[in-house]
Amino acid sequence: MNNSAIETIRTAGKTIEVIYSMLIESTGTHFLDSGGDSGRHWQANQERTCRDFARDPVYRIYDLDTEYPYCRKSVYQHLVDSLEYLDQANKDLVAWVAADPYHWDKNPDGRCLSSTDDVMEYMSLYHGFGAGDNGKNLDARSDNTYNGECDLTQNLQYVYLGDTYDCDIIALSIHNGADLRGGYTNYKIFRIDPDMFYDWYLEPDVILQDPDDWKDYAVQSWWNTSD
Repeated sequence: MNNSAIETIRTAGKTIEVIYSMLIESTGTHFLDSGGDSGRHWQANQERTCRDFARDPVYRIYDLDTEYPYCRKSVYQHLVDSLEYLDQANKDLVAWVAADPYHWDKNPDGRCLSSTDDVMEYMSLYHGFGAGDNGKNLDARSDNTYNGECDLTQNLQYVYLGDTYDCDIIALSIHNGADLRGGYTNYKIFRIDPDMFYDWYLEPDVILQDPDDWKDYAVQSWWNTSD
């Protein structure tokens, strides 16, 4: 096995390790976050191993025998298939935050790894990720998968540069809480395969074109079970 193949395997393993660590990262609790005692994503995820996630099917198709099938896509499988962890970029981000760390009392305007505004500043100004084909810096933008059609089992908050295909490096945060307004992980920086990363919604019409292709992913809805 040549050095390139070994490095590819090593990088893939690190990417999986980081994705799993993000999925089990505690994002805290709050009595108003609708999570109750144990209803947050991070709490459920901590009951599972990385191998458990790896065994999940990519898709679960519900109501396949109706005119309104719908899909749930494993966020773990989606991220493993579409991301590459950038080790040095993340070390640089951590160092940048540590140079002016947030403290609620001593430094309320400091930097934080979970702050979308701070990560947008870092991505656009301090790391050179935003140099487009014309050499000009690209504006940092943020979005949430909740803002559009999305089948993922957990929502994603991410910072990207320019338009969708201008830059293949993003900063990613996973929603690990209950209420969508809070409970996000610290950001990590990844290189993405754009076509795969943004492919998080399966149109029902695609399923209906040939339902037999999706039978292996079919799940019976809880309200449609029989004895």
